[in-house]
Amino acid sequence: MLKISNTAEDPRFLEAQVSALELLHAEPGRLDTPRALRCATGEPVSREGPHAVWLVTWLPGRPLAEVARRPSDLHRDLGRGLGDLDRRLAGFDHPATRRIHPWDLRSAPRATAFADHIAEKGARATVRSRLARFERQVLPSVDRLPFQVIHNDANDYNVLVRDVDGTPRISGLLDFGDVVWTARACEPAIAMTYPMMTAEDPMAAGAEVLAGYHESLAMDRAEISAVPYLIEARLCVSVTMSAYRRSLDPENEYLSVSEASAWRLLDWLSTTPPTRWIETFEDACASVRPIAGNASPE
Repeated sequence: MLKISNTAEDPRFLEAQVSALELLHAEPGRLDTPRALRCATGEPVSREGPHAVWLVTWLPGRPLAEVARRPSDLHRDLGRGLGDLDRRLAGFDHPATRRIHPWDLRSAPRATAFADHIAEKGARATVRSRLARFERQVLPSVDRLPFQVIHNDANDYNVLVRDVDGTPRISGLLDFGDVVWTARACEPAIAMTYPMMTAEDPMAAGAEVLAGYHESLAMDRAEISAVPYLIEARLCVSVTMSAYRRSLDPENEYLSVSEASAWRLLDWLSTTPPTRWIETFEDACASVRPIAGNASPE
């Protein structure tokens, strides 16, 4: 697959992506990831006029979004794969990943600046109030959680599935363009958001992903307690940026592919006390291995 980078892309960030992919290729794990190929010059990235051009291997499989009938273990399989991925990335660092990035959930309050693009007045107010609460009550605790470089965008179009003996299994992960050094708990929270959007029982679907992640890479109690609020922050950023990007490109249907389901999940979360989310997620994680730590973030 040939990738042509935006002219505004920081060349150092392309270097960070390539380095992360090379590290993952050197230590294979549960999830296949693209491998950066070298140019004739031996370099992974070539300059063609103002653009950076690079080539990565193509991965077989179909997006998780296209899998309508999902076996009960598929969401846990996703969590296991991401936990294993982050275990392999735990020792990786690059200066370009320590960036201010709109899709880093620690930057979620910045999305408030785009809320005017949300057409419905009540929806705008909902996003603004939840992002303000996140900034005031949650973000200080998130900043005290374990940090590392994460993939940061395991949405259901970036996650690949292949059939193994007739059963769908999580097989690969695409698009490392959102990698960032941030709170590790953001990784499972983002991945949980998308199954929760479409599941009949969002809580159960999310708990399966989180339990799988904890099975591969142990989380502490404070991380698990932050996850519901991180999910809500991801939804707020998603609907806000969808509205903003649609204002720039009204004909691009992909920009709002998950917008309706994101609003439904936001509404559903508002009817469920956060303490219930936390209890459910802690119980799911404790069923696979003990949880370290006693105090949850306030």
